[in-house]
Amino acid sequence: MSHAATNWAITQRGLKPATRVVLWHLCDRHHPDNGCFPSQDRLAHDCEMSRSALNQHLNLLEFKHRIISRKQKVNDRGQQENTQYKFAFEEDFRPTQDVVGPSPESGHGAVSGKSLEPCPEKTENRVRNPDTNPVREPVREPPVRAGAREGEGRDFDILWDGWPSHHRPDSRDAASKLFTKLVQTDRAKALAGAPHYLKAMTNRNKPPRMVTYLRDHLFADFHDGPEIDNDGLFVIRPKMPEWGPWLGAVRREFGESGVQTTLRTPYMLRKTRWPTDLPLASRVTNLAPSATGSVADSRSAGGSLL
Repeated sequence: MSHAATNWAITQRGLKPATRVVLWHLCDRHHPDNGCFPSQDRLAHDCEMSRSALNQHLNLLEFKHRIISRKQKVNDRGQQENTQYKFAFEEDFRPTQDVVGPSPESGHGAVSGKSLEPCPEKTENRVRNPDTNPVREPVREPPVRAGAREGEGRDFDILWDGWPSHHRPDSRDAASKLFTKLVQTDRAKALAGAPHYLKAMTNRNKPPRMVTYLRDHLFADFHDGPEIDNDGLFVIRPKMPEWGPWLGAVRREFGESGVQTTLRTPYMLRKTRWPTDLPLASRVTNLAPSATGSVADSRSAGGSLL
């Protein structure tokens, strides 16, 4: 996952809600060092749409909005590998040229000047037009509600459409009101942190509750938070802002012997980003850079490194 990528995704404007969902999940599969290579099956599963609908939105992102590009790779044995996705925020990004039809070179298009839309009348075309697809598509584009500001409405559409449909709250209006009450910075954190919260809850085999996520400001833990492991736990490492407070919690519960044992390990695994007894003000202090440019170590919380 990449916090920078998902943060960038939510700032993109002019996209339809369903297209935003695709961009959002695509960015969540981006790795800062290794790139982005999700399979279409994985993306379709994440976005809760068919592969044909997925390809329509990928085409819009690549050819209309020109904020992603795709490159098909073949390994040494001549086998096709997962498509590589590049994003406009990456330094080596090059927008795809006006390529709109199937191409053996790219696997995604050829210069033809024809429309991106597949023709529903040509039954030999194996890519179905979503408008003629009888399969129910969970991702919808709900009408803008009266009284909601346009920007807030679009942002909530992203959150709603990106949430697994079987875990959405019964009342969309109730969730929307909670989201609208957030200040603008918290709304951005809620959007950026949602994929990581969903991942953590899924890995813990627990249902992700949107209302709880918004009401209790759980997004504060998942926005720009530590890595989440396969069991849905936060991976707390030395030199991270969370390490000092957690070391203090170990000291309070297990004494100095517990601290020495912890210091011999490369990381801690915790269900919460911060100790539950750490005040909110202290959490903010730990995230703020100190005068020397390093992260505060929360000595007031008993978490100074030994």
